[in-house]
Amino acid sequence: MKEIRARHAFRSRSFLQPLFWLAGIIAVALFVLKFIFAIDFGFFKTTLSLRATALTLEDIKAVETLVTAEYFGEVIGTARDYIVRRAVPDTEKLLLRLMNDPNPAGVVLAPFEETLLNGVRAAIVRRGGMNPRIVERVTDRTGALDMVKPEFQNNHLDPGFIEALVEALLTKRDIAYLARGAVQAGYDLARLDETKYFKCPAEGTIYLSAEPTILAKDINPWFIYDPAAQNYVKGFEIIAQAGIDLEEEDALDFIKAVKEECRRRLLDDALRTGLKERARTSAEETLTTLFKIFDARINAVRLVGAEEFARRKSACASPK
Repeated sequence: MKEIRARHAFRSRSFLQPLFWLAGIIAVALFVLKFIFAIDFGFFKTTLSLRATALTLEDIKAVETLVTAEYFGEVIGTARDYIVRRAVPDTEKLLLRLMNDPNPAGVVLAPFEETLLNGVRAAIVRRGGMNPRIVERVTDRTGALDMVKPEFQNNHLDPGFIEALVEALLTKRDIAYLARGAVQAGYDLARLDETKYFKCPAEGTIYLSAEPTILAKDINPWFIYDPAAQNYVKGFEIIAQAGIDLEEEDALDFIKAVKEECRRRLLDDALRTGLKERARTSAEETLTTLFKIFDARINAVRLVGAEEFARRKSACASPK
């Protein structure tokens, strides 16, 4: 019985095989007539087109954010960095504001401003050689302002007093972080408009008026595994600490400010390596490759500054 069934199945396949071949030949013939000789039979429903599609500004904007360069690095951020860069200018502004107020003793200060003013008092005492009379007088806000006035030149503190101020503030709180993080650079193409885009047909080049920007800069917020050391490394790691009292009102704000200094230094290091220029070159290569898929007539995409953009547009419009 099994042998009979097998023979029957074989005969069925043998009978149908010529029909399959005939159907295949007809399908190939129709395909050739449709796509080679452009005969439309109506039942071929396809959106496939071998013709070049004109690329529009909306196509470019649809790319939106394009990250084309990244920098990884380690930096050390210290309380001294923050004090010199931020705290000293803030102190100068605070002192000038109080000096110009008719009632400086009545001005309500934020916690961090009180810290800065106390640093000024300590610097005055330090410069005065710990004189008891100076210590007594500097306690009063008006007296402290009178004593610091001679230290101003053109609305800026004297360099010698600044050094004393920095040391006074460091005596109260000092901290240093080793930080590891990344900086990303690229383009936000969604911001482009008609005034920042043109295509030069003679060159087959698309010009975009856009500068590379920093899209992200941050210290790693998690533990990262280091295969070489076979352990996990932190994004922020304290390498020195002295005089930090977390019970003080602005202590956490101070620590955040030092951490922000790490981010600034990370960005500075990234820019020194030519991050933005790498972002520009990589973006041009990426967009050229991408847009050639849409329009084979595109030879290149160039991202240029406003002046270069205007010059290129004018040159393209001028008769040869």
